[in-house]
Amino acid sequence: MKLKIFTTLLFCQICLLAGAQSAIFPDNGTLYDGKLHRIDLKFNPDTLAALYHIDNRWTDHSYPAQFIYDFKDTVHLAGVRIKGNSSRNSKKQSLKIDLDEFGNFSYQGLKTFNLNGDHNDPSMCREYLSTYVMNKAGNACLRSNLIKLYINGTFYGLFTNAEQVNKTFLKSRFGDNNGNLYKCSWPADLVWIDNSPNSYKKIINPSPLNERAYELKTNEKLDDYSDLVVLINTINNTPKSNFKNAIDTVFNVQSYLKILAAEVLIGHWDNYFYNKNNYYLYNNPVSGKFEYLPYDMDNTFGVHWGVPDINVRNIHNWGNLSNSKSPLTYKIMEVPEFKKNYEEYVRQIIDGLFNATRLFPVVDSLRTMLNPTILMDPYYSGLWASDYGYDYDKWQASFSTKVDDHAEFGIKPFINSRVTSAQNQFLFSTAGFIQLSNSLLVYPNPVKDFLYFKTDENTGVQIVSLDGQLLLNETIEAGETQIDMRTFSSGVYTVRYFQQGQSVTKRLMKF
Repeated sequence: MKLKIFTTLLFCQICLLAGAQSAIFPDNGTLYDGKLHRIDLKFNPDTLAALYHIDNRWTDHSYPAQFIYDFKDTVHLAGVRIKGNSSRNSKKQSLKIDLDEFGNFSYQGLKTFNLNGDHNDPSMCREYLSTYVMNKAGNACLRSNLIKLYINGTFYGLFTNAEQVNKTFLKSRFGDNNGNLYKCSWPADLVWIDNSPNSYKKIINPSPLNERAYELKTNEKLDDYSDLVVLINTINNTPKSNFKNAIDTVFNVQSYLKILAAEVLIGHWDNYFYNKNNYYLYNNPVSGKFEYLPYDMDNTFGVHWGVPDINVRNIHNWGNLSNSKSPLTYKIMEVPEFKKNYEEYVRQIIDGLFNATRLFPVVDSLRTMLNPTILMDPYYSGLWASDYGYDYDKWQASFSTKVDDHAEFGIKPFINSRVTSAQNQFLFSTAGFIQLSNSLLVYPNPVKDFLYFKTDENTGVQIVSLDGQLLLNETIEAGETQIDMRTFSSGVYTVRYFQQGQSVTKRLMKF
């Protein structure tokens, strides 16, 4: 067997996968490095009392506080407020920290921190694990990390620091943040009303904040919803015979299918497909297509709130048609090619990441890292009341067994059950390899260390990063060959194979 190590770094003039938009994955720094960090907030005592006063719970008013990260890095006068919807009424409230509220401050390039209490989750790991899976699968998704929060020197417990989807995020992932970004919350089902933008602006979610269900978060002064109307019109009113081409023109279908595959595996039912909730739509001016971006993924890995059979729900019929019509997903799934693409993404994520071999060590590492913190967390030690009576023993149990009715599955049993059921629900033949002219076999996909080739004839191979760099341009000789992928960064690559005038383009996932 021949071994080839390729280090060619040239710029490719044309991205080989037409319509694919590059996702740029910024450096994690110490904000999203998988380690446990600490944030200190220092308030004037009267200001702190006002922040947590029940009359101010729904005001979105920001209060000044000194922000300190890991004891040493300080940003003065950050704005802090209560955040969320139903969680504002919880005993452990979530906070939004805006570093630029009172000045032009940022920390490691970011201006906003979301500290989520995740009071529904006895493990305090599910949101982190969900964003971990999303990002490792190569999706342009928010990142998260776990932090210890101290306010005026008092330990306020463990929180999830979740990245904000805003103009900074858009610039870092797509290279452009000038398009319309819509924050979509219940009941944002993308069902057609009429061609008036005002009809969609008038849909209000049920929280006391009186916010639009399709809330424009960029270009607010223009308040132009015409692009959203075009998308919804395309989804609902395009004849079935032309839907595949029409939707692919205005929406990044492949990116959505890969995100949906991850959502279904982690059990993110509080999303668009099942609950018409918790997603962003970004009209990417570079590609001219809308991107789907998930958020608020704490009700996952078996936390279900009455969603039936969340661990074994059929991957091809996973939505909630009676209460969430979800026309975007259902119409995409009616296209056989798209349905097969979706299943292939499910298969790839299971094979490369979402399985006991790869994910259990991550879970175990989190459990070990968090154990000392949970022991002294006021919401787990009994010092402060929690919404569901969680304590240290229930935290320990949450990784392996049922804790209460809404957290019916331990994290590890959920992973095993979801993998087994998904594999039994596959409709198509194995899609983890690539065949061309019945003479080329390429595996595995996803790949970790080595990419293997079996071919009866010489084959041209190009590997291109999604930012357009040509990383490999070689001819693989007939026989068996392996490529060392250990020097390649984790992410998604575009690959094109050439044989006898034929070519085929595929995506390759690297872990």
